[in-house]
Amino acid sequence: MNRAVDQIASAPQDCYVIGLPTIIEGEASWGLLPVRAHSLITLDKNAELYFKTSMISEITVAVIPAKRLEEYAEKVDWIDFRMVMNTIKPVESLNPHVAKLLLTTLLYGMEFDTSNAQDINLKEKWESFEDDLMSACLHALFHASENTHPHFDHRIPRYIVNRVRSSTLTNAAFPLSIEELCKVLKVSRRTLNHAFIRVLGITPVTYMRNVRLQRIRLELMSAPRDFSSIAHVASKWGFWHMSLFSRYYRELFGECPIDTLQRAKSLK
Repeated sequence: MNRAVDQIASAPQDCYVIGLPTIIEGEASWGLLPVRAHSLITLDKNAELYFKTSMISEITVAVIPAKRLEEYAEKVDWIDFRMVMNTIKPVESLNPHVAKLLLTTLLYGMEFDTSNAQDINLKEKWESFEDDLMSACLHALFHASENTHPHFDHRIPRYIVNRVRSSTLTNAAFPLSIEELCKVLKVSRRTLNHAFIRVLGITPVTYMRNVRLQRIRLELMSAPRDFSSIAHVASKWGFWHMSLFSRYYRELFGECPIDTLQRAKSLK
C-alpha cells in the first residue's frame, strides 16, 4: 500500500490468516497492537479486527481453510489447533530466523507457477508446498506461544536428526514431507522441530534443504569440464523451481550455482 489505511480486517469464511509485515515505514497496528519487523500477525477464523498501516506498507499472509489447517495440526502434531490459537495474540514477536523461514515459504507460494499443464509433477509439487506452508505457519505459532516440551533426553534429538539425514539422502528427488517424517519416526511435529532446534538451531525443513544443497555443491565442484546442466542436478535433488533453488543456494554459500561450476571448471 502507498497510503495509510485504518479499517476493519476480515478473512474469507472459515479461514485463518497467518503472515508477516514485510514493509513498514512508520507506525502500524494490528488488532490495536503495534506491528514491527519480524512480527507474526494472525486473524482467527470468522473474526474481525481493526488494523492500521503506515504510509508505505506491505503485508504478506497465507489464508488457509480452517478445516485443512486444523486437520494437519492434529494429524502431524497431535494437537488441537484451537488450543494453540487461544494462546496467540493478534501480533507476536518472532525470532528473525523463524520469520525468515515463514517469509521464504510465503514468497515461494506467490511465485508458484500452476499454468504449466505439461508438468507431470505439478500436483506433487503443490501438495509439497502446502505441507511446507502449514509446517512453517505452525512452527511460527509454536515459537510465538513458546509451546515446546521442556524435558528432552539429549540422545533423542541427535537420533532424530541422524534419521532425517539418512531419509533425505535416500529420497533425493522427492524428500519426505514433515508429515511423512513424523509418521516414519513416530513422533509429533513439535518433537521433530524441538529436536532440530536443540541440536542444530534450525528447523527440519531448513536442514533437509541444506543437506540437498550441499550434495548439489559437491556434484558441481566435481563436474567434468563439458558439464552444463545445473537444472538436471538440482531436480535430481528435489529442486524443481530454479529461481527459488538459486536463492537458497546463494543464501547458503554466498554465490550462485553457476559461479561454483565455473570456478570448478577453471581448476581442472
